[in-house]
Amino acid sequence: MLSFPFGKVVADSVIVSQDVKEQTLNRNVLLAVFSMRVTRWPDGRPIRVFVLPDRHPLHDLFVKERLQIFPYQLRNNWDRQVFTGTGSEPEQVDTMEEMYRMVSQTDGAIGYVSDSFKLNLEQVRVIDEF
Repeated sequence: MLSFPFGKVVADSVIVSQDVKEQTLNRNVLLAVFSMRVTRWPDGRPIRVFVLPDRHPLHDLFVKERLQIFPYQLRNNWDRQVFTGTGSEPEQVDTMEEMYRMVSQTDGAIGYVSDSFKLNLEQVRVIDEF
């Protein structure tokens, strides 16, 4: 099991800003969103994706377990889109606290935090995966 200064990383929660209407996302949609291939919510509003640094233990765990790919594959996808001008990479934040703050303050935002992170569900919502 991975660990880092905040303790053991056991799982993660996908969080979205309160204005996002979706209650669930399947793994394929989640992968498309975090791969920056799907850039708009079904209602047409832009999706703002936030991620932790590539080497952060929670990022590694999230990508491997929730997206079911390797982090380098996700990075290669972002780099290819930026290089070819066909897309962009997500916005990077340094900590779970910053992730929570940015998702809670940004319309159409999506990100992830450790399940051990204390969430205020009046500011963000947890999305279930099916």
